[in-house]
Amino acid sequence: MYHALCRNIWSDVNGDWVAPDEQVRHTSQKDQVALGCDAFWNTFWNLNQFWNLVTPEWSSRWVRSQLALYDACGWLGKGPAGMEYIPVMVAEHEIPLIVSAYQMGIRDFDAEHAFEAIRKMQTTPATQVAGGFAGNRDLIPYLKYHYVPYEKGRFSNTLEYSYDDWTVSQMAQALGKTEDARIFAERGTWWKNAINPKTGYAEMRDTTGQFLPDLDPFRTGANKHYVEGNAWQLSYFVPQNVPGLVEIMGSQAFADRLDWGFRASEPLRFNAPNEQYWAYPVVQGNQQSMHFAYLFNWAGYPWLTQKWARSVADRYYGSGISNAYLGDEDQGQMSSWFVMAALGLFQTDGGCRVNPIYEIASPIYQKAVIHLGKRYGRGKEFVIEARNASRRNMYVQSAILNGKPLQTFHFPASELLRGGSLVLEMGPEPNKQWGK
Repeated sequence: MYHALCRNIWSDVNGDWVAPDEQVRHTSQKDQVALGCDAFWNTFWNLNQFWNLVTPEWSSRWVRSQLALYDACGWLGKGPAGMEYIPVMVAEHEIPLIVSAYQMGIRDFDAEHAFEAIRKMQTTPATQVAGGFAGNRDLIPYLKYHYVPYEKGRFSNTLEYSYDDWTVSQMAQALGKTEDARIFAERGTWWKNAINPKTGYAEMRDTTGQFLPDLDPFRTGANKHYVEGNAWQLSYFVPQNVPGLVEIMGSQAFADRLDWGFRASEPLRFNAPNEQYWAYPVVQGNQQSMHFAYLFNWAGYPWLTQKWARSVADRYYGSGISNAYLGDEDQGQMSSWFVMAALGLFQTDGGCRVNPIYEIASPIYQKAVIHLGKRYGRGKEFVIEARNASRRNMYVQSAILNGKPLQTFHFPASELLRGGSLVLEMGPEPNKQWGK
């Protein structure tokens, strides 16, 4: 919780802050602050979910800080370290932060203005701005080819850009912008251009449309054309449409490959020696693996989600005084993941769909109370009971949501936000009929 709540506040007590153009600006609202951080890379699998649920007022402040940056210099910031335009990572994943806040009912900001900003980020080529660099470096080839050819940029940006496009489409839909919703929803399917349907891997492709031969998913283009990852890992980067990816791979092959990755990585505590996170399958210490355990839900194997989410929590995060975890904490990303895993909740798409859902895994505690505080139109509290939960009793046997039996592994986020309860009966063996 402590790491997940760390802040980098760059405004003074009187509301003044220095923008990237070195001009002094002033926060216009009493509770607003200027916020900077390392990067919003893949925070939709950890920080965004935690903030939207536990501290929604801080999600709001983050969105408004981004919009203040946009007002000052015309661009949002993917890594606004020191309130500068720092291109430390790829894609524009501050967009899912803004979209998920809106979809989760955090709407005390100008949504039309926010949409203008996120649309610009996905349609305007990157450029030098106020001594820094803003925007998507590979946007021009992405728009031309509908993927990023390996000769023209970072191939895996195909997948990351396509996800951001989909999130733009979801906010457009929520705002009634039909044409924008259609355009960006179509771009949100371009991830398919990165997947070789014959192998089910995200394979590098050239400008002629040919996939490169002789793929080694752990070596070919690793960490160069696949940002901080490899083909094995990036093949699972389709947060917006996991069922579509399962259909291409086949549910059995999808689950078998992923299950093998967990079994191979478990003896290493899901760690990568010397931070070589691109040389292994499942590496919790880096962002590209953080949704893997929850993908089994979507392939028809929810008990494997329950098993492997627990395994990561137990083995990677440790149980001793000083062996908590190793890896890239990035503003509390790994810590936020653990909090959500402890609650047994996750949002693979980052909570960005028009009507967000929560996916169920395996709560660590027998009882957890989420204080909603009646903020943003929410209820008072939501209680998660995982009866008999223990290290041995990790499997969901049955579920009751707000007094009614729940047969699916997911439920509408609105059911949680209005207040109520989720009661799970836990046991030592998987119930392979529940959640499918």
